[in-house]
Amino acid sequence: MSQDHPRTGHPSLLAVRAFEAAARLGSFTLAAEELRLTQSAVSRHVRSVEEWFAVELFVRRGRYVALTDEGREYFGAVSDGLERIRRANDSLLRRGRREEQVTLSLLPSVAALWLAPRLPDFTGRYPDVDLRIQASMTLADLRRDGIDLALRYGLGTWPGLRAERLAEERLIPVCAPAYAGRLGLGGDPEGLAAAVLLTDNIPGGWANWLRAAGLDPAAMRFGPCFDEGTSLYRAAAAGAGVALGRSLLIDRDIAEGRLVVATPFSIPATYSYWLVQPEEQKPRRAASLLAGWLREQIAELARPLEPGPVDGVAVS
Repeated sequence: MSQDHPRTGHPSLLAVRAFEAAARLGSFTLAAEELRLTQSAVSRHVRSVEEWFAVELFVRRGRYVALTDEGREYFGAVSDGLERIRRANDSLLRRGRREEQVTLSLLPSVAALWLAPRLPDFTGRYPDVDLRIQASMTLADLRRDGIDLALRYGLGTWPGLRAERLAEERLIPVCAPAYAGRLGLGGDPEGLAAAVLLTDNIPGGWANWLRAAGLDPAAMRFGPCFDEGTSLYRAAAAGAGVALGRSLLIDRDIAEGRLVVATPFSIPATYSYWLVQPEEQKPRRAASLLAGWLREQIAELARPLEPGPVDGVAVS
């Protein structure tokens, strides 16, 4: 094979990739499909490698090609090199993506009722952030599960974790508008004596609220107990009874008319909302952006609360 130019430098990487693909697949056509080139472009690239080395790398057999001895030797060397390049590219790409990825753990009720309606604001501001949401009733192990941040409801005492209190909230009875109208609710707490009280696993819950309102829990009628807030509020909205609403979770249902305040007396919840992350972990850019956004979204709740009537429950 003639050589028309001095052998300086190296064949282009694209030409070597075209040779490697054709050798691996045994076809210029299949190599072209993989590389998203035309078949003639692959052929030209392979020819340029052969001309650079002044050696035949393939024996052409119609639509298919076979490697020569020199071609097999060269393929063994360059395929290993290209695979190492691919692995290095993938590793660097994953590292870059990790900087833009953040995983948030929180309760399903908080995810569905509070976070989800606000997500368009976050994704609109930070379209490059890859947000992963793990909604579970199980307390996640942040380090083991690869979780960057958690929005937890509790007392703020989790060993090995840094906890920042974001907000307190109020507990206030809510029900469906039709249910309130039928029982004449909306005034003094005593009106709840005629209602079915739906319960959940809020610490203290109805017992604390009833005592603060001057009512005897033993005199009240309790209905079904739910282990998750979303189902509780859907049942209340369907007219099954009165739920003790957590102000963070019911604001949208109140604003959109699915729920109304059954009596305006409210008390502070025993638990608060905390932004939690592993101690001594330097947050990545995406985690810092999400943490700042969460602080902003619930900043209006971060104020001391005392028992008493409320004018409204808007918290966002």
